[in-house]
Amino acid sequence: MIQTSIPSLRLRAGVVGDAGAMLQVKQQLRMQPDADVAESSRGGFLLGSTRAQYEALLTGAQVEVLLDGSRVVGFVTALPDAALRRSALWQRRAHIGWGGGVGPAELAAIEALRVGYLDQLAVLPDPKYRLCAPALAWRALARLLDDGCDLVFATVVARPVRNLVTRPLLAAVGAVELGSLEEDYPEVGVITSDVFCMTRAVLQGGGDGRQRARLAALQRWTARLLAGRG
Repeated sequence: MIQTSIPSLRLRAGVVGDAGAMLQVKQQLRMQPDADVAESSRGGFLLGSTRAQYEALLTGAQVEVLLDGSRVVGFVTALPDAALRRSALWQRRAHIGWGGGVGPAELAAIEALRVGYLDQLAVLPDPKYRLCAPALAWRALARLLDDGCDLVFATVVARPVRNLVTRPLLAAVGAVELGSLEEDYPEVGVITSDVFCMTRAVLQGGGDGRQRARLAALQRWTARLLAGRG
């Protein structure tokens, strides 16, 4: 895992007033497929967001922002248990095509736990900001764990363009692919996303030695950014 030291970079919790800057970041991250393949090694988003949606996340969910000086250059949004259960995503959970081993009993057990959702991860397309994306994601995961979440879910676009960027990060924190979700949006058509799950046990260092080393490095790096030491 490559790290960088840039003193002007730091992490902080999102505050009311960040919505406009977050929207500007996302508007620069339209997902485009790599040449001749339905994959994107640069990541990005197929769906847009509104300022009102970000304002709602800032007041009713969890937001962390990456700053370069005073400028917002990245952010991550996450839904703790109560916010997730109020969301449209929770209402669509019955439409998830679960993989083998996840049946009615397992779904009932999941619903009885405290769950969270890692929502949007966005950084401007500059190498020094992209290198901070894992720390942003880890900060969001750590806050969900602090909120008492036993499981954290995430979705990554698979079709019409397969997002390649987030998958290595999810693998590094022990995420397991559990199924897929197909949704139809008027502005872009059908989008299929892979559904991943991370457990508290693994996120707190219950994986193998290599994974524990990765998590320890993420924790140190995130602490430096929170302290404003890039």
